[in-house]
Amino acid sequence: MIIVVPLMICLVTNIIIFIHVYTSSHRIQPVARSAAATGDNDQQRPRINRRDIHLLQHMILMFLSFIIGWSPIYLVSALSYMISFSPLTFRLLSFLSQISVCFVIIDLFLYNHELRRYLRQTILRCC
Repeated sequence: MIIVVPLMICLVTNIIIFIHVYTSSHRIQPVARSAAATGDNDQQRPRINRRDIHLLQHMILMFLSFIIGWSPIYLVSALSYMISFSPLTFRLLSFLSQISVCFVIIDLFLYNHELRRYLRQTILRCC
């Protein structure tokens, strides 16, 4: 339960976000006039565009970083009642989870195009 519940919460929120983005991106795209005029339903069928694929890849990367960073410390914490672990093991695994959190924060900052543009302009102004 200690691993499944956080993973399921993360997975469900990612699925909700992806579905919202997918439906909103298809809602605002215009329908091709040629397809409407000819009655061709193939172009009216929803497709996953490049933006959606990129978002899905990014969400999978974030989910995997969450799993890799936090699952070991959860497992060791759960198994510590049955098996004796050294304090160094807890420190190393907690450091892995901290690295995972730092990776997620840095990735979200880099994924934000406006923030990236602002930082680039600020750094270029200083230099």
